[in-house]
Amino acid sequence: MSGGAASVIVLASAGSAGLVFERLLEELEATLVVMPDADDVPTMAETVVRDIAALPRPRVLVGASLGAMVALECARVGAADGLVLVAAGFGITVGESALAWVVANPPDLLRKMARIGLADPDDDELVATRERDFAARGQPVLLRHLRALAAYRPEPLPTPPPTLVLWGEHDRGVRLADHVELAKRCNGVLAPIAGAAHAPFLERPGEVAGWVRWLASQVAHPGPETASGRWPTGPANPAKSGHQID
Repeated sequence: MSGGAASVIVLASAGSAGLVFERLLEELEATLVVMPDADDVPTMAETVVRDIAALPRPRVLVGASLGAMVALECARVGAADGLVLVAAGFGITVGESALAWVVANPPDLLRKMARIGLADPDDDELVATRERDFAARGQPVLLRHLRALAAYRPEPLPTPPPTLVLWGEHDRGVRLADHVELAKRCNGVLAPIAGAAHAPFLERPGEVAGWVRWLASQVAHPGPETASGRWPTGPANPAKSGHQID
């Protein structure tokens, strides 16, 4: 990014090698950071903060699921000027049965994981992409990431940067109410992504990219509404279809 634009950094989801973000990265000319192989979210954030320190400001962090939780911790130490949080609540519940399934590591684990996160689990191309993505990191990393996610309990940010929360309308893993809670905690905007579930960055990359560009433009060139913690909702802004959370 140059010419006064924001640096856009995508923080990948749990167990991801980044393959599912390729189209989004191309759309945005963004930098990818995969989540470190660590046991807890704060440790991951420490590594990510070091990894992005050389990137010019302002910085917009686009975090997906686990990446969204790491993005919150990066923002806590002042490393983010804007947040786009995808498929996430204020903390993410990982059930004991889900963890036990990943621990058992059945032969079809990664393929089933790939299917259940999609609005259309019969989309063979998207399923194959997600399965390759998980396989590139492997079950041990996926398990550590999910355990870290299950244990993580976020604290409110003292001064949240401009924040946009994206909810795939068919997300069965994180409820709409949890997305709303995250937006409230960050004084942000909530936007639905139709036709997507827990992977809107893969299922609807063009739409997600449009929202990220909008947030990045607000961060790079803030108007009086953004500077005061409110979001512009005029007809020229994509946010007209999002919802300010008070």
